[in-house]
Amino acid sequence: MNAFLAELGKRFAERWMALLVLPGALYAALVMAASRLGQRHALGLRRLADTVSGWANAYDHRPVPAALLAAAVVLAALAVGLLARGAGMLVEAVWSAAGPSWLADPLVRRRRARWERADQALRRAADRDVAALAAARNAIALTRPARPTWIGDRLRGAGVRVRHQYGLDLEFGWPRLWGLLPEQCRADLLAARGALTQAATQTGWGALYVGLGARWWPAVLAGLVTGAVGWRRGRVAAATLADLTESAVDLHVRDLAQALGVDLPADRVTPAIGRRLTEEFRKGA
Repeated sequence: MNAFLAELGKRFAERWMALLVLPGALYAALVMAASRLGQRHALGLRRLADTVSGWANAYDHRPVPAALLAAAVVLAALAVGLLARGAGMLVEAVWSAAGPSWLADPLVRRRRARWERADQALRRAADRDVAALAAARNAIALTRPARPTWIGDRLRGAGVRVRHQYGLDLEFGWPRLWGLLPEQCRADLLAARGALTQAATQTGWGALYVGLGARWWPAVLAGLVTGAVGWRRGRVAAATLADLTESAVDLHVRDLAQALGVDLPADRVTPAIGRRLTEEFRKGA
């Protein structure tokens, strides 16, 4: 048990360092650089080098102040890392938000109009055009848009498609299905969920860098690149998570029904059976 706890603590420390302290230390270093260079000397590398040399000389052969400074830097890096994680949570909430209506509704209407035009073109298409037109429509959303962002619709679409296919409401069915999933399936889903969180956190870092640009303009460029990469990673992670969720339902929804003693005459879960399961899971809610 002691060996297990030691290994667990080691892994937690490594993850803590990788996700919070190291990126926070880089940001703290850029803050110090920005405070020294400002906008006027934004690219003054010699000025920055002289400053670093001065700090190094000031703490040379002074181990106690140097240790205190190192501890302060670590604490500052952790604080900034936690701030970025909070910003990432806000980014993730924005990605999946349905409102506020005054802001979301125009965006939803715009995305929905594009999707409906693509859907109508698909329905009128000849056989040879179906694949390309279906890809064009699905690039907007797999289901009729109801969220202002692509990521929000992609995550929501998994539940819509499952409800359409099986009559099952994932909000109530997923906790029951989770208990029946194989370990590898759970691990893949957790990894996809973690990738989405990391992408949102990276986008949060981008926002912090852009904010630093008020003092040092090169930080704006770094923030835009970091935010764009995080946003792209978020799209990939959301698509992966939605696909894995649908796959888990496709492969194990029959196990769920059979575990509850539901007879499957056609050896599949029909929408009627799914609605029956949903009502049972709701318990009148």
